[in-house]
Amino acid sequence: STQMYLLNEKSDIYNIGVLFWEISSGQPPFYVEDEHYDVGLVVEISQGLREIVVPDTPEEYVKIYTKCWDGEPDNRPTIYQVVDWLNAIITKSDVIVENHQMSN
Repeated sequence: STQMYLLNEKSDIYNIGVLFWEISSGQPPFYVEDEHYDVGLVVEISQGLREIVVPDTPEEYVKIYTKCWDGEPDNRPTIYQVVDWLNAIITKSDVIVENHQMSN
């Protein structure tokens, strides 16, 4: 039987996890030069294949994106949890973001 995958909040959370991984790696997921994505990759991902954690990525950040791409959609966090966790990382790191005016 064919299993239906619904696009919903839980699939959006999965995609956020993939996006966070892309931010830390600087490349598209499962990228191999001169190779194209195929149905086999889709099947492997649906069976649990995930990208490898990028070395030296902060542990708290890794926990967020790996929770987001949990194979069981009901185990994925809500967007509110993700935002809270990101805020906790920012607060813990004492990250200061300033606006800088660019000169021409």
